[in-house]
Amino acid sequence: MRLQTQENKTAQIVLDLLDTRNMTQSALADEIGLTRQALSSKINGTRSFTKKDYAALADFFNTSVDYLMGRTLDPWPVDTPQAEGVAS
Repeated sequence: MRLQTQENKTAQIVLDLLDTRNMTQSALADEIGLTRQALSSKINGTRSFTKKDYAALADFFNTSVDYLMGRTLDPWPVDTPQAEGVAS
């Protein structure tokens, strides 16, 4: 059994978030200030996500860096109110 690295976890979480928003990698790259090629390389594991990438992704997806890193299963930051209509 192959252990999943943090980079793999982040890539899968980002892909899942993209899927739930019906969004392309290219559109996300534009939103967070990366080229499509750079984001693709990070998702494919040939480049690493940087602190700046984690911050931009967390801000864009309104989630925590811990969630993006696979350290918690809860996507909602503790100190940010949940979206209206979301049960707590």
